[in-house]
Amino acid sequence: MFTIAEQLKLFNEFLSPGVIAEIVTLSKLWARLKKSDKIEAHGLYAKQKLMSAGGTSTRASSTSSYPLAKSSTPQFHLVYMKRAQMFTMQFDGFSLELAAKSGASMDPIEFEKKGLFITQADDLSRQLMLAGAGDLCVVNGDVSASKTVVVSSPYYADATKFLKVGQILDVYNGATKQVASGVVESIDSPTQFKFTVIQTITSGAVVKQEDVYTATEGAGLGEMMGLDGIIRATDPPAPNATAGLQALLVATDPNWKCHVNSNGGVKRDLTEDLITACMDEIDPFSRVSVLLATHKVRRVWASYLENFKSLVNQKVMWGGWSGLPYIYDGKELAMVPDKYVPDGCLYGVDEAMLNLYVTKVGQEITWEKGDAGGILQKVANKNEFVAEGHIFANLGTGFRKAVGFKLADLNEPSS
Repeated sequence: MFTIAEQLKLFNEFLSPGVIAEIVTLSKLWARLKKSDKIEAHGLYAKQKLMSAGGTSTRASSTSSYPLAKSSTPQFHLVYMKRAQMFTMQFDGFSLELAAKSGASMDPIEFEKKGLFITQADDLSRQLMLAGAGDLCVVNGDVSASKTVVVSSPYYADATKFLKVGQILDVYNGATKQVASGVVESIDSPTQFKFTVIQTITSGAVVKQEDVYTATEGAGLGEMMGLDGIIRATDPPAPNATAGLQALLVATDPNWKCHVNSNGGVKRDLTEDLITACMDEIDPFSRVSVLLATHKVRRVWASYLENFKSLVNQKVMWGGWSGLPYIYDGKELAMVPDKYVPDGCLYGVDEAMLNLYVTKVGQEITWEKGDAGGILQKVANKNEFVAEGHIFANLGTGFRKAVGFKLADLNEPSS
């Protein structure tokens, strides 16, 4: 079996980069956001400096007197670190031993076949795009002694987008009381799945991943904050709703919100003027560097450019992103598709206004070590081994108003 040194090489030099590479491939936000490991209090939180309003000691004057100096108290809030990913990998001892080649670790592709990397990247990408509530979907209709559950989603037409066979789910009635828990047996359609056992669930109950629910915001509780929780004109949903984003409420600090252009749920066609109207409304301090859209919204924009004979090949544009061009004040911004953007939406993002806090930049994955210092831990009475790892992270901002805008209620092609 692998020595401790070989185990460290296997996980730190092969598996960890493999996981991060998969995350980067699936999540444009994870790949592009600046990361910081300036966290305090034993890794419980990061101090995020805030800028929500300008100073007032400035004016014109009819005399030689300067304005009265007004000292300001630096504002900051705690961005709580979250257990963004907790994962376990299991290996057959026979395969491990045969895979060792001249003291080198086995090909990480063999591990990736288990699908854990893709699942993990998918989940992290979902968290970074949504609102920190941990909701996967909502039960749409009472479930009376049945394995079949019909669901809907406030974000996606495919309500089962993030469900997988074998996944363990918890169901909460009104997001406050757990009413069911079970394993997914099958995904029958974009709006229906089955549990392996019979359930009784009230319509409106919220489906979350196992052990994700939290009633309050805090270190290690719940999921990471995501882009949709930050770019909105309201406070993020529970568990952040009572305290707001980073403990600032929109009602008491109106500067602490982004611009949202929606149409009351009524779909409308994407036009250049709609995007420009959003760009005109964002805070002047913001330097939007990319437009993130669904794949279908990007197709609509491509068709728009073709109609005006201005479609060009994708290229790298201002901000370093590659995509279809949108021009604002002479600058070409890239419209980039992302599978995790909610249906019918487009976000304008100034990535410089966001911080992704991790425990160690470049080594975001931590593997648990056993008593002997090895990563592989033997399963009792079996020639099998497990390895446990985690990623602690959370997304924060120091100037929410300048993060960007959200353009919602856009028509998309039906296929």
